[in-house]
Amino acid sequence: MLKEQNKFPEDAQYLMEELSGFNYTQLQLHRNEIVPNDIMHKFRDGVVKLGMDVPVQYILGYAYFLNRNFTVNENVLIPRQDTEEMVQKIIDDHSAKNESICDIGTGSGIIAISLGIAFPDDDILATDISAEALKVAQLNADNYQANNVYFQQSDLFKEIKSQQFDVIVSNPPYIAEDEKKDMDPSVIKYEPDLALYGRDNGLEFYENIVKVVDNYLSDQGTLYMEFGFKQKNAINQIFCDNLPNYVVEFHKDMSGNYRYLKAKKEM
Repeated sequence: MLKEQNKFPEDAQYLMEELSGFNYTQLQLHRNEIVPNDIMHKFRDGVVKLGMDVPVQYILGYAYFLNRNFTVNENVLIPRQDTEEMVQKIIDDHSAKNESICDIGTGSGIIAISLGIAFPDDDILATDISAEALKVAQLNADNYQANNVYFQQSDLFKEIKSQQFDVIVSNPPYIAEDEKKDMDPSVIKYEPDLALYGRDNGLEFYENIVKVVDNYLSDQGTLYMEFGFKQKNAINQIFCDNLPNYVVEFHKDMSGNYRYLKAKKEM
């Protein structure tokens, strides 16, 4: 989400690769051939939108997550590699059958659906405050026939009644308003504010989740949460203040930044 220098050529190339079905090497091999009219029209329209900072994934109408193709539009965030790493960690950690999983703030449904595919015997509840985001999530679930994933409109846990889960996962909004100056213009202009920003220096949703999550997590359950790369110490303090009986592990991404956590009750 941070500013990237001169993304336009890279995004334009990616757009052509996706529209043509060719990878970079294949494009070079076919560079002297005439591009079919339908692809050229889509490419020209797409380049105009790129010039307006529209993310290439929104132009295409899809993005990849864990090597799967998911529908995205301006009602949901574009999937990112940091989230892939957290979801892969959950998949690696959990092999038990018939567990219950809850995804808070599901957006396009990428986390819930990926877990639903990995654990077909598990029931997965995915919530989001945005009805429009849930429409996108349901499209993606239908596309992958993830019939064990159920969607519910809810502000965090508010509409979840007296249910406990073996796994709770969330990638909540964590960007502070004053961080806009460091963000890519395409994110500011087009990705949904509702899924990006949190009050209290981006910590609002972590505070709200941690205060109540013990009511929804089974005794042997595990909580996973993604967070911003500057937020580790503040989030650790939130756990210390609210859930001192939890053991919290912080995990780094491939860039060496702490980006997600795993928390369990100390037994």
